[in-house]
Amino acid sequence: MIIGITVICCMLLFSLLVGTIYFSKAKLKNTENKLYSRLFIITFFGLIIELLCFYFVYNKDISSIYNILNEFINRLFLIYLLLWEFLFTEYIFFVSFESRLKFKDKLKHNRKSILITLSIIYIIMAAIIIKLPLNYFNDGKYIYSYGTATNVLLLMGGVFIFIDIISVLSNIKRASSKKYYPLFMLVIMMIFVFVIRQINPGITIINSVFAFVTIFMYFTIENPDLKVVNELLRNKELVERQMEDKSRFLFEISQDIKTPTKNILGITKNFDKLDNDIDKKDAVRLISSNANDLLFKLNNVLDISSMDASKIKIKEEYYDTTMFFKTIESMVQNAIGNKNIKLKFEVNSNVPEKLNGDDVKLKQILMSVLLNSIENTENGFISVNIGSIVRYDVARLVIKIEDSGVGMSLDKINSILDDNMELTLDETNKLNKLDMDLKATIKVIKLLGGSINIKSKKDEGTTFMIVLDQKCDIEQSSNFMKNVEKYSSDIFGRKRVLLVNDDKEENFKISNILGEYNIDLNVSMTGKDCIDRINNGEFYNLIIIDDELGETSALQTLNELNKNNKFKIPVIVMLKKDKEHFRKYYVEDGFKDVVLKSDLVNELEIIINKYI
Repeated sequence: MIIGITVICCMLLFSLLVGTIYFSKAKLKNTENKLYSRLFIITFFGLIIELLCFYFVYNKDISSIYNILNEFINRLFLIYLLLWEFLFTEYIFFVSFESRLKFKDKLKHNRKSILITLSIIYIIMAAIIIKLPLNYFNDGKYIYSYGTATNVLLLMGGVFIFIDIISVLSNIKRASSKKYYPLFMLVIMMIFVFVIRQINPGITIINSVFAFVTIFMYFTIENPDLKVVNELLRNKELVERQMEDKSRFLFEISQDIKTPTKNILGITKNFDKLDNDIDKKDAVRLISSNANDLLFKLNNVLDISSMDASKIKIKEEYYDTTMFFKTIESMVQNAIGNKNIKLKFEVNSNVPEKLNGDDVKLKQILMSVLLNSIENTENGFISVNIGSIVRYDVARLVIKIEDSGVGMSLDKINSILDDNMELTLDETNKLNKLDMDLKATIKVIKLLGGSINIKSKKDEGTTFMIVLDQKCDIEQSSNFMKNVEKYSSDIFGRKRVLLVNDDKEENFKISNILGEYNIDLNVSMTGKDCIDRINNGEFYNLIIIDDELGETSALQTLNELNKNNKFKIPVIVMLKKDKEHFRKYYVEDGFKDVVLKSDLVNELEIIINKYI
């Protein structure tokens, strides 16, 4: 008895120390951390309940009240042990399957029903334990409970451990991960507990083992500092990969813009040297084709102001882009068959994992174009590159398909692209097939609000560029930014300021001033962009708006921001010296304060000291 109580007291004090450290640190807000926090809290209270068990079993014969309390406390302790096993299994199950997209989807969309189901299962198990007989042993030296209730609890514990092991085995490739160390430790120690219990049931250390495993988790996988560092490293890798893909994407687009520009300059330079009208007509057609190609890149690809979620045909469910494009790749590879064609299929990291749009018609569009390429290419290559431009809740897919096939004449390209008629009855009947002709495909692209451009030369191959906007998962697309915001604020102590100003020189000056205060400055050029940022969940400690914005005034922007019920960020307005006498009117309109541009250094220092 003395050994058991001593061990419990030591574990209780150690848990108190580790818990104080753990809960005082900034932590990532994710499911894994929430599960561990619950596990730690109930472990601490479980140790207290076990101490009470010793006390009441030892004194249960003093009075009937003590006997009732003894029965209640011991039953409560068994329910606690069941709850610990339940939560630990939930934790192991989650870390085993968290990387699987299907599991994430089901967890996200069925969270409430899953919680209800788990709660019902636990209540049934707890009810069984409460109803079963429970006996007590006390000879002055050893104190413990035994009986059918404890035996069933041990059996349930064995079932939980079996589920844990199955979870690990189903992810055998990740079995060496540190996330499974606590499970290995629990299995080893539970075998030790079982052997000790067979030798001497009076040595009760099962709960101390649970507490040890919980604390062991803190030192191996749940240390907040290590998790933040690991998450920072992971996000750093993601950013570097996305920046690399973005740089490559912009480089390719810039090259695509330079090519038609050079072609136009080359043709116009030699235009005067052309003698007959036929050559001049061909030159004009080439100029027109290159100009259209250039205009397509500028208007349909790079013009992000046209990205509007309200124009997208939304479906009830998002689709997984990884699985979607892998399916397309597999289907194309099968369609190539024995042809001597090398397929290169690349999806950039800047393409969101989840999109919402008509994925069925998107599949028809891609497969129709790709099957056309396969049909017109005997040997060589087919290259598919999917990139995206993401702006808040819209992702613009830019899909480039190249082949080394027979190519098309300029007349044929123009005849395909210039067909503005609606879908014919025959084309409509083919909408449930993957293989449509190019004219019908282009009509479907336009039907979805997208656009397509075709470049080709006879016997040199064809390049298709398809641009289509899809709805983004706002939560997913802003998760990284939210993490950055959290690290910037909680870990590095940096405050975030949004500057809304379209004057580049002023922005540069303000950036230098705020840089001395360890402030993370973000710049927005328009009031609309500022409103979109806030409505899409971006957090700032302070917003500074120039009164003389191009499209919307500072007051119009503030009024739009205030329509958001959750908006509570202080907004400062920047004024020229000649408007200083209007200061009180701006404050009455809702601005927290005013900054005069004539003395930015001192004015910003006052604002920072006052509001940050």
